[in-house]
Amino acid sequence: MGVKRRVVSTRACEWSGEEGLCLLKQPHSSSYQGGDDKRVTGAWLSQVSLEKIDPNVTLFGGDLMTLLVEVITHEDYHVQVKISEGSSSGGGGGGGGSQRSSSRYEVPIPLNVPDTPGVAPWYSVSVPTPGSTFSLDITRNSTGTKIFETVGPLSYEDQFLQLHLRLSSTFLYGLGEGMHSSFLHSFHNRTTSPIFARDQLTYEGDQNEYGVHPYYMVLEDDLGTSHSVLLYNSNAMEYSTFLLSDGTPGLTLRTIGGVLDFHILMGPKPDHLNAQYTNLVGRPLLPPYWSLGFGLSRWGYNSTQHVREVVARNKAANIPQDVQTLDIDYMQDKRDFTIDSNDTWSDLPNLVQELHNDGVKVILIFDPAIATDLTSYPPAMNGRDADVFVKWLSSDLVPGDQCQGCGDYLVGRVWPGDTFYPDFFNPQTQLWWTKEVADFHKVVGFDGMWVDMNEPSSFGTNLYSLMCPDNQWDDPPYPTKAAHIADNVSKRLSDKTICMSSNHSDGNTTFIHYDVHSLYGWSHAKVTYRALESLFPGRRPFVLSRSTFPGSGRYTIHWLGDNFSTWKQMRLSIIGMLEFNLFGIPMVGADICGFSGHPHQELCTRWTQLGAFYSFSRNHNMQGWADQDPAVWPQVAQVARDVLALRYQYLPYLYTLLYLAHTEGGSVVRPLVNQYPGDMTARGVDDQFMWGSGIMVAPVLEEGAMERDVYFPQGAWYDLVTGAPVVTGGPTTSRVQAPLEVLPLYVLGGVVLPFQHPALTTTQSRKNGMGVTVAPDEAGEACGLLFWDDGESQLDHNNNDNNNIFLMHFNFTQNELTGEVQQTSPVVDNLKLETVQLLGVSQSPQGVKVNDVALSLDHWGYDALCGVLVANIDLPLGERFSVRVDY
Repeated sequence: MGVKRRVVSTRACEWSGEEGLCLLKQPHSSSYQGGDDKRVTGAWLSQVSLEKIDPNVTLFGGDLMTLLVEVITHEDYHVQVKISEGSSSGGGGGGGGSQRSSSRYEVPIPLNVPDTPGVAPWYSVSVPTPGSTFSLDITRNSTGTKIFETVGPLSYEDQFLQLHLRLSSTFLYGLGEGMHSSFLHSFHNRTTSPIFARDQLTYEGDQNEYGVHPYYMVLEDDLGTSHSVLLYNSNAMEYSTFLLSDGTPGLTLRTIGGVLDFHILMGPKPDHLNAQYTNLVGRPLLPPYWSLGFGLSRWGYNSTQHVREVVARNKAANIPQDVQTLDIDYMQDKRDFTIDSNDTWSDLPNLVQELHNDGVKVILIFDPAIATDLTSYPPAMNGRDADVFVKWLSSDLVPGDQCQGCGDYLVGRVWPGDTFYPDFFNPQTQLWWTKEVADFHKVVGFDGMWVDMNEPSSFGTNLYSLMCPDNQWDDPPYPTKAAHIADNVSKRLSDKTICMSSNHSDGNTTFIHYDVHSLYGWSHAKVTYRALESLFPGRRPFVLSRSTFPGSGRYTIHWLGDNFSTWKQMRLSIIGMLEFNLFGIPMVGADICGFSGHPHQELCTRWTQLGAFYSFSRNHNMQGWADQDPAVWPQVAQVARDVLALRYQYLPYLYTLLYLAHTEGGSVVRPLVNQYPGDMTARGVDDQFMWGSGIMVAPVLEEGAMERDVYFPQGAWYDLVTGAPVVTGGPTTSRVQAPLEVLPLYVLGGVVLPFQHPALTTTQSRKNGMGVTVAPDEAGEACGLLFWDDGESQLDHNNNDNNNIFLMHFNFTQNELTGEVQQTSPVVDNLKLETVQLLGVSQSPQGVKVNDVALSLDHWGYDALCGVLVANIDLPLGERFSVRVDY
C-alpha cells in the first residue's frame, strides 16, 4: 500500500520545506472589535463581547462572528481569561469560575479554583471598549508591568485559534514536552514548535514529544518578579517565539480546537508559581519511599535467569538496588496481563518472590493497546463485553476489512499486532482495567505499574496499517507543525497514533479524539492509579507514565522517554527534568546511560553520576544493545557504589522535598533561577541544578573532561562530600577539578540536611541511624526539616492526626543546633539520631554538649583542614534535642 501524503494549500497558509514552515497571510481586519451589548461586571466576573470586524475576511473559514471574553477573578494572585463562543453563560460564580459558555469543546478535567474570589487582586485588566480593535492587557499593580499583553489580530475560527502576546522580557521558560537545547527560550531566530502528544524519539529539534504542557513562566524584571500562564486547551497546538518589530519579545499561541482559556498566576517568585500552579492543576503525588531508590531495567532481558544474573552481579558489586523493572519481554506475544509460556519466563512469579525476599520491588510494564483476539484472550473478550474500547465516530467510517467481531471499534497496531484501545474516559473501563490488574496480580505480585505507549501509539498509521479517512478531523485545514515535522511521513496528525475521527465517552458526553488525543496518557495514568489504590488499600500507588498533561502529577511520575547514548542527550536530560518540575511533576529522570546505542565506559560513568541525582533514578536500555547496568564495567561499578551511596544517604532530604511538593507545592529538582531569580547569570544556567535549596549538582557533561566551570551564586558553598568550604560570598564562576570518579556536589550555607546511613536497599537503610549535615550561612545560621512516615501509607489530607507522620524542624544559631518536634509519631520509635556533621568550623572547638551534657572526647572529632566537626551522638529521633559547640 502506498504512502498517503497530504499537501496543504490554502489561501491563508503556504507550507514549504521539509520542516513544515508555514507562512500565514493575515490582514489586520481578520480580527475583532468590542461589541455594543451590555457588559457584566461583578465580584467574580467581567464579560465583554467581541464582533468580527469584517465577516468576509478569513484564514481557513468557519470564523465565529461573535465572541465572549470573560475575565474571572480567583485568588488574588490568579486571574482567568477565557475567550469563547459569543453566548453568555451568566455564570462565573458559585465556586467554579466560568461555566461552559458554548457548545465548543473544553478540557473536561476540572481545575481547582476557590469558592470565593480574592479580596485584593494583584492585577488590573483592560478589555476592549465598544468599537475598538481587540486588545487585552493584564498589569501587575505593584510594578505597573504588563504581564499579559496582546498584540496584533485575534483569529478565532472553528479549527484555527491564534493569539499574539508581547512578553515583558526574554526570560521565558516552559512549554513542552520537547527536546529544548536550553532551559531558557531564544527569540533571535523565529522558532515554531508543536505541542501534541506523540510517540517520538528524543531527537533535538522543534518537535512534539510524549506529553502536552502549554504552560510557561516569564521573569519580568531584574529583581526576578515572575508570572506564569497556562493555556488550558488539549487540541493540537503550536507556539512561536520571535522579536516584534520594535525588538521586544513576542509569543504566538495557536490551537486548532476548543477555546482560549488562560490562567495567569502572579508569583511573584518562581517557586511561588510552582505552588500556585500545582494548587490549580493538582498537587503532585507523594511516591512510596522505595521508589526513590535506584532501579534497573531494560527491554531485552531474555529470561528470568538473565534478570537474576543482572541483579546478582550488581549486588555482588555492592551497588544499591530497590527496583527491578521488566519491559514487554515477559509477556506472551507482547500482550498485557500474560506471561510468556516458554520456560524462559514461566517462573516469573518465583523471580518476583525472590526479589521481594531481598528487599527489591518489581515494576511491570503495561501498554494500553489490547490485542484483538476475541476468542482466546480474556482481556479483549472482557473488554468487548464491557464495551470499553475506542470507537469510530460513526459506523460509516468502519473499514470494510474490519476484523471479525470487532464491530465499530477502532483497530490500530502496536506490539501485539492488531489492537483495540481502551477508552479510559469510560467509567466501565475503570472497572474492567481494575479487574484485569487485580487478576494478574494474583499471578505475579508486582509492586507498581509502568504505563507506556499511551500517546496513544499506533504503528504504521496511514502507511501500512490503520488508514484514517479524509475529513475535517483527520485533515484539518491547519494541522500545526505536528503534521510537518521531518519524520512525519504521511504529514497528518494521526501519524504514529490513531485516527482523529474516533470517539470517547465518559457516559454522558462524547468526545472526538481530535479534541482529547493529548489527554489519553492522563486518563490512562489516572485509571491505573485508581486500580492500584483498589489493589493496595491504604498504600500509595506507583505509576510511571510516558504521556502526561497538566494535572498528571497527581497520578504519575515520568521518565523522559526513548533517548540516545550520547553526551548531548545526557546534557539535555537536565533541561527536561527542570521543565517537568516546572510542569508540576517533580519526580522525573531519563534512562541512565541512554536507551538506544552502546554507551562507552566514560559516558556511562558520567551518566551514572548525574542519574544518581535524578529525582527518579533508573538505568534502562533497548533490545539489540548489550547490558549496561553499572556492574558491567568495574570502573562504572565503583563510581555507582560511591555516588549511589550518597543518593541513599540523602534520601530523607529528597523525601522531605517531595512531601513539601505534595502538600505545599514548590519545586524539588530546582533550576538555579528558582533559587536566585534576580541573578542574571543564574537565569541561563541549565547544566547545573539543585535539590531544593540545599544541594547543588554540577555534573561533567563533556567527553574527556576532568574539570569544569561551576557557577556559584551568592552565598556560602561547601563541598558536600568533604565538607570543605568552596566559596564564601559570590557570585563567582570557579574551575573545579572533576576526575572520573568525582561528581561535583555542593551544599548551600543556611540549610540543615537530614540524612540516613545508606544500605543496599531502602528496606535496610530505613532501619539505620540518622544524622544531619549543618551548613551555616555567612551569618552562622541554618535551618531544615525532616518528614518521616512508614514510606507507603496514603496521607489523609482531611485529618493530619490520622497520618502517623513525623515532622522535625532543625535550627542552628549561635553555635547551637536544636531539633523541635512539630508532629510526633511512633513511626520513629526505633530510630536514633546518631550523627551531627557541622561544616564551616574555622577554629578548634573546646567541647560539644548534647542536651547540656558534655560529650566525651572520643565521641566527637574536628577536621581542621576541611573545617568539619563530626559528633557521634545517641538520641531518640522522636524527642527534642540540642547540640552545642563551645569554643
